[in-house]
Amino acid sequence: MQGKGMKIATMLAMLALVISLCGTSVSAQVVEPPLPQKEVTAAINQLITLIKQDYLHQEKAEKAAEALTVALNRGEFNGHFPYGRLKIKLESILSAATGDSSFELQWHSGLSGEALVAEENFPGAIQTRILQNGVGFLAIDGDLIDQRWQTELDVAMAGLTDVTALVIDLRSAGLTSLSLAQHFLGYFVPRGQLLAEAIFAHQQRSDLLSPGTSVPLKPGTAVYIVLSPFVAGGWEFAAYTLKHGNRATIVGMPSIGLGYMMTSKPLSEHLSIGMAYATIINPATRDNWQGEGVIPDVRCQANEAVAATMDMINNDAPADCIAPDE
Repeated sequence: MQGKGMKIATMLAMLALVISLCGTSVSAQVVEPPLPQKEVTAAINQLITLIKQDYLHQEKAEKAAEALTVALNRGEFNGHFPYGRLKIKLESILSAATGDSSFELQWHSGLSGEALVAEENFPGAIQTRILQNGVGFLAIDGDLIDQRWQTELDVAMAGLTDVTALVIDLRSAGLTSLSLAQHFLGYFVPRGQLLAEAIFAHQQRSDLLSPGTSVPLKPGTAVYIVLSPFVAGGWEFAAYTLKHGNRATIVGMPSIGLGYMMTSKPLSEHLSIGMAYATIINPATRDNWQGEGVIPDVRCQANEAVAATMDMINNDAPADCIAPDE
């Protein structure tokens, strides 16, 4: 019986190996369709135009445009390019010319006059609940990109207007737009108050004002924002603004430190480019969070930060936290 069992086990192992090899063979036959040279050339020419026009760092824009023009004239983009190969080549050229690794070649379907989002968005979600002692809890998860999220945020905040304190959990927050972050700040900053100055390409400047809100919190409601090292961009803008406006206490770990706002522009039928288009200057600090991130007032491991925040709200010493300068 033991020999028979070993024989069956051997046959099953061989069958698994055959299935694995067949699967590998099928996978190896899946070939990424190449982009026609005409589309690649048009996309690169459009990229050169957009970099000169919209890329935040003007001195670097000239270097990037020159590097792309040289590569194009040398015939480095002749032939049919699979998307993956083109992505690596273009991003490496742009990174080498500018020292900026945030450029991202993206795939999409169809042309649009509006900025497009990255091809791998994480589904967004807004969650609210009332915790003990009437404390409100608002969690932002995933990517909140399009304008419908303004309405979703309004609905969520409408259920939190009477809370005794508000905990905003941004630990899993993904991408968001500058306009949505500005809308979010309107819940906490009076209408018309200066939030920040935005600086765009060619040193164009614009004041970002609070839009105010129709669903304000009760006056004096304490606000706490919970951060992790993965929070970036628009949500960093929101947290940094509320911290330095003395409107929120930041708990958790420093955010990623991406002080540039990103946009995505169409290049061709199938391609778009993500790049930095604005930087933010806070009126109180005359600086932003680039590099160091938003520094918490109370530093905790991200997975312990909500519990520590509740301890503070309940006038207890927060567990497992350290001062931000330790």
